[in-house]
Amino acid sequence: MEASKASFWRGIIKESGGKLHVVDRINEVIFGLIMVLTFTCTMNAATSGREEVGTVLWAALGCNVAWGIVDAFIYLFSTLMFRGESLEAVQRIHQAKADKDADEILREALPPVLSELIEEEHISDLRMKIKKLPPPPSKTIFTWNDIFGAVKVFFLVFISTFPVVIPFIFIYDVFTATRVSNGIALLLLFITGYYFGKKTHYKPLGTGLMLTAIGALLVIMTIALGG
Repeated sequence: MEASKASFWRGIIKESGGKLHVVDRINEVIFGLIMVLTFTCTMNAATSGREEVGTVLWAALGCNVAWGIVDAFIYLFSTLMFRGESLEAVQRIHQAKADKDADEILREALPPVLSELIEEEHISDLRMKIKKLPPPPSKTIFTWNDIFGAVKVFFLVFISTFPVVIPFIFIYDVFTATRVSNGIALLLLFITGYYFGKKTHYKPLGTGLMLTAIGALLVIMTIALGG
């Protein structure tokens, strides 16, 4: 019986694990771009442009890899945390002594907008269906799909930030390569912001320009510092 319960929940979690939502993808790209943009600018400022192009190239690539690894681990930790909260909510619904208490737990587990929109009868129906499910495991289940999702996060961050490094491969003047790299990062920030605006139903052009302005501010600050 216990094996069948574990198998049920493992199947559910395996099916849902490893998926990257639109918000996740946009966040990873934005954070990665701002990180590598900040890194290339501040490195040039700190060394007053005296470093070799190869040094900046390898340092920037190292920054991309390191940030990709960090984001992959953050993805794993976040996945386990949110999954644990969801399983805990199911457990609390199973253990609730009154239907009213179970319904309140269920509403708290839903996104705020959906919680306000769903009628009481729908909440009650969902609560009864959840109570018919096997009790959730005491520990949060971890699957290989979660590892696969973390790997996808790593490559998403690395690939999205790699164009910022390309100028250091073909341009041998550090100052020129840095400025071209800054331009590519700002362009990518604009494209990402535009896409974010479309998904959130804000003005895509305005959102793209806002993210570009943030990136440009970072560049201006580092130029003022001597970068």
